[in-house]
Amino acid sequence: MGWKFWQKNQTSTPAGGKTRRLSKPSDLPHEIGRYLVVDQDLDPDWVWSLKCVKKPRENAKSAFDVRIFSSATTAQHNVKVRDYTSLDNHMDLVIFAGWYDKQTRHVQLERLIREAV
Repeated sequence: MGWKFWQKNQTSTPAGGKTRRLSKPSDLPHEIGRYLVVDQDLDPDWVWSLKCVKKPRENAKSAFDVRIFSSATTAQHNVKVRDYTSLDNHMDLVIFAGWYDKQTRHVQLERLIREAV
């Protein structure tokens, strides 16, 4: 057996770009939580219980695409959310989707599930 686990596999990336590792599910960023509570007038206890996954936007250093979901709902449906792409086949579990910018604090979200809100 010729396993060489200490050596990394060489994978080609398009145009020599770097591959970025997507972040794990986390609590809502402050900008998004504030937007949902203040601007959308949603229940603060419910909003701050939600989780989000994000990925960097193309050609922007401080902007991120974001999907917001309830960890309780994903657990009921036996869906393991590991990163942003984990929810591609389970868009029915995403409550909000959109983007936000950390520097300008601009948030733009679309509500995908009406019954949960």
